Amino acid sequence: MQQLDEIAPLYVREKRLDLTLDQSITTVRAFAPVLVQISYERALPEGVTLPLVFELQGPSAQSYQRREYLRTAPASIIFTAREGGPHVATLREVAHNRWWGSLRLDVEGERIEAERPV
Repeated sequence: MQQLDEIAPLYVREKRLDLTLDQSITTVRAFAPVLVQISYERALPEGVTLPLVFELQGPSAQSYQRREYLRTAPASIIFTAREGGPHVATLREVAHNRWWGSLRLDVEGERIEAERPV
């Protein structure tokens, strides 16, 4: 069992990055900048290993955004949603421990595509 823990430790792929909406933002709107603060405290003592990938996904494929951080881990990220509706912002390690964090946002504004019945 000891060898298995060394090859695939239980902490791999854990949600250890904390994303929080900046306190100055009361409402998230489409086409308005959004500031998200990042905390790596739960990733200590190892910390994160670059590259990190930030992804934003809204209700339609056209709202998808992706950014790579290759040199430094960001303390905050600014982005602009392209449409209204539910969005998920995710920051994750590409390799290493594959730690990640996410934030769900309800963005006010019109959608690019009309909602489809399920």
